[in-house]
Amino acid sequence: MTKKSLFGKLAAACLCFGLGAGSLQAQVYPTSWSGQNGAAGVPGCNTCSSYDGGGFLSDFFYCDPCRPTDPWKLPTPGFLERWGFEFGGWVGAGISVVANNPADNYNGVVTFNDRDQEFQMNQLNLYLERRINNGGYGWDWGGRVDVLYGTDARFTQAIDGLESDWNQTERFYQVALPQFYFDVAYNSWTLRGGHFYSPVGYEAVPVTQNFFYSHSYSHQYGQPFTHTGLLLSRSFNRLVVTAGLQRGNDQFDDTDGRNAIGFLGAVRWTSEDDRFGIGFGISADEQGIDRPITIYSLVGTWNVTSRLQWVIEHTFGESEDPQTGKSQWYGITNYLYYKFNPCWQTGLRVEWFRDEDGVRVAGIGDGNRATGPFPGDFYEISYGFNWSPHPNLRVRPEVRWDWFDANRPVSVLPYDAGDRDNQFLLGCDFIVTF
Repeated sequence: MTKKSLFGKLAAACLCFGLGAGSLQAQVYPTSWSGQNGAAGVPGCNTCSSYDGGGFLSDFFYCDPCRPTDPWKLPTPGFLERWGFEFGGWVGAGISVVANNPADNYNGVVTFNDRDQEFQMNQLNLYLERRINNGGYGWDWGGRVDVLYGTDARFTQAIDGLESDWNQTERFYQVALPQFYFDVAYNSWTLRGGHFYSPVGYEAVPVTQNFFYSHSYSHQYGQPFTHTGLLLSRSFNRLVVTAGLQRGNDQFDDTDGRNAIGFLGAVRWTSEDDRFGIGFGISADEQGIDRPITIYSLVGTWNVTSRLQWVIEHTFGESEDPQTGKSQWYGITNYLYYKFNPCWQTGLRVEWFRDEDGVRVAGIGDGNRATGPFPGDFYEISYGFNWSPHPNLRVRPEVRWDWFDANRPVSVLPYDAGDRDNQFLLGCDFIVTF
């Protein structure tokens, strides 16, 4: 199959899958505005009337005003529903094509959607959840368990204990248990204990919380994915402060007895009109004797208008090793989203990430020839669309350009099986929630 025909089939597959979604029926939760994790904004297509949606592009970015507004949900068993539990999940799957046709079939150091010309079921995620709902007064309890199967599970497994003890032999499709925690709330205080996703960073592991199919370097290499520990949170109206103890970044156990209990904290503030938001998260611990590591992220959000949103993220990390000394990595990522209507949204991501000493970025996966190290600067520009013809379906086409600028001579490059310093990638996936 030629690269040209494959690009055509990729576009057609995304288009045809989305067109077929109109026959789905639904009910339960309305969709949210934002590109990443939800924010107030454009009114929904909830009446059989015309919607003045995309301005001069409204005829092209059509949104059926009579489409269902509430997604369909899996039925929760009666005895669990009586206790306030919800059972649900999602499937996220897609394909990526890079212009260089790499010999190892890897998309260089781009992870998650890491395979060239191979369909990937990235996530089949099932969850059982009871949310805290005390209205800020009195006692309540909750918790959540997530089970993740797919090609993304390899990147979200604990590096010490838990999944690392399961002896999974499949090369790409594996299982992860990224979350299982218990919450106890009293008035505006909440205590969480268990294994949970990191509060550090803007992008997230669950595909339902991201605009783009691919991920930033800051998320892939600069930040932790999960923690195991205790977190205490206090809500002060528009300000939420969280602090606690953790086992370590992406750690579940301490099988070698060399890790120390570390600190995990976060602060989040939103303005009275919900137009501005600031979030800060930090993880500090010691992963090995005399091997301290500190990572923080600072995220600012500005809803410029009801349709336009700008997000900027700064990430910084520092680690120390008795043999190699101190290493640092840091970067800045910009996101710009524009909502044409409740069915169509476009987004741009522009990132600079510096792995100063080549200790973070490296090709992950059996047979990946972009092994590193890669001391220097990584840049990427991603542009894409989100199309939601139905509340249970989202289609995410994307184009991405990556390039690398080494700060000293390297023996291997990060793209095209170690032979190139740049890469053009076209990707598309779909997400079905239930």
